[in-house]
Amino acid sequence: MDSSVARVSSRERYDGFARTLHWIFAVGIVYATVVGYSLHFIRNPSVYEFLSHLNMSLGTVLLVLFPIRVWWKFAREEPAPPKGLRPEELRDARLVQKLIYLAIAAVLISGYLMVPNGYRLFGLVDIPTPFANGGITEALFVFHRFSSGALAVLVCLHVVGVLVHSLVHRVRVLWMML
Repeated sequence: MDSSVARVSSRERYDGFARTLHWIFAVGIVYATVVGYSLHFIRNPSVYEFLSHLNMSLGTVLLVLFPIRVWWKFAREEPAPPKGLRPEELRDARLVQKLIYLAIAAVLISGYLMVPNGYRLFGLVDIPTPFANGGITEALFVFHRFSSGALAVLVCLHVVGVLVHSLVHRVRVLWMML
């Protein structure tokens, strides 16, 4: 392949590391949201315990990856905006992206802090948490639920925007992250 073609196409897409982190977070957020809200309806204690600990473990992995994702966002060269996006659409998309990052941070940090008396990471390693069960963890749980709901709404806005621009307006937005 001609190197000039490779250079142009790489500037039109996110790099492989950014795409990998994006999809790890996408899958993790969708999974954690579905399971997190489903826990309220699970009555079998062993299933509840398993899913709850799995959610905490996956959240811990995302919490460790999140600073790397934020750093990489600023360390790499941003690809060119796709042709066909109006300036106000690009502005709105960037605002939603910033709000998603803020909501991810809120969900991950509150998720860790709200767990009283620690937990076992994938059943293998003890992870200490700073608070015992009580008012602080209860308040953090409420904040975690609120921020999780806000993140779910923002992710839905993001997905709808990507689908509308990709499928209706034929702007290569989705292609940038594949």
